[in-house]
Parts: sequence; structure tokens; C-alpha cells
Amino acid sequence: MEDPTKGSSYSTSHHSDPTAVHTNLNTNTFRATPTTRFLNLSDPSNPFHLDNGNNPAMLLVTDPLNPNNYPTWSRAMRHALRSKNKVGFVTGDIPRPSGPDDPLLEPWECYNDMMASWLQNSISASIISSVVFVDDAQDIWLNLQDRFSDQNGPRIFQLKNWQ
Repeated sequence: MEDPTKGSSYSTSHHSDPTAVHTNLNTNTFRATPTTRFLNLSDPSNPFHLDNGNNPAMLLVTDPLNPNNYPTWSRAMRHALRSKNKVGFVTGDIPRPSGPDDPLLEPWECYNDMMASWLQNSISASIISSVVFVDDAQDIWLNLQDRFSDQNGPRIFQLKNWQ
């Protein structure tokens, strides 16, 4: 890996390289982006930027997830996370750095824990016990999606009407 302080061909400033920090989280551009492009942690457009308003106790949505409101809850959570440039941590667009020496491993783990806290803080008491010991924010997100999304509608109907 190139050392960003020694004449790297990649700039850590998004002003000199317009592709340095991608904000379109609907693509897999983060997977292909060299680590050095995310090293400028003071850049507010960098998803690894930690600002003073972010803390694990934050409540991002007004109505916690319950068995009946997944569509509106997930939409509200996506909007809240996107507004903070963090949705990629739960969708998998910003994957966990693979190497133990990757300089983004520690910031990624910090944000993963933050996302897991934000998700768990937005889940009702009747559901939280099923994800409270899940450490990966994307795993929590996918678990809830699998359990409550409309694609499970026929199965839910079958279970409700089974006697």
C-alpha cells in the first residue's frame, strides 16, 4: 500500500481529486476506493469523519422499530444515516477493512460500534433482545430487514392465520 505522506499518486484532499471521496452510496465505489482517499478524517464529506454531534446515545428516529412499522422505520433510519453520510456502514458499501494494519480499521470499528448503538437505540424493547449481542451494524440491519420487510408478508400472514 502506498504511504499517503510520501508522494502518493492519490490525494487525500477531495479538492485536488474530485473522485477522492464518493458520496453516492448507491454504488460500490467504496469497495474500489484506495484507503488513502479516506485518510483525511477532518473532511466533513468523508464517511469516516467524526463530528462533535455524533455519539452512541443519539436517537435518530422518533418512533422505535416495532413489529408493525418496519417500512417507515427503515426509511427514517436510512434518511438519518444518509444525512450523516453513514448509511454505507449498514448497507455494506463501506466494508470492514480487511487487514489488521489498515489505517482505517480503527475508525471503521469506531463507526461500526456507533451505527450498532444508533440502531439498537431505535428498536423497541420487544425486539431489542434479538439483536443486542450482534456487534456488526450491517448484520443488525440485515437481520431486521429479513425479519420485517414486506418480502416476508406471505410468511407473516401464514403464521398469523395458522391454528
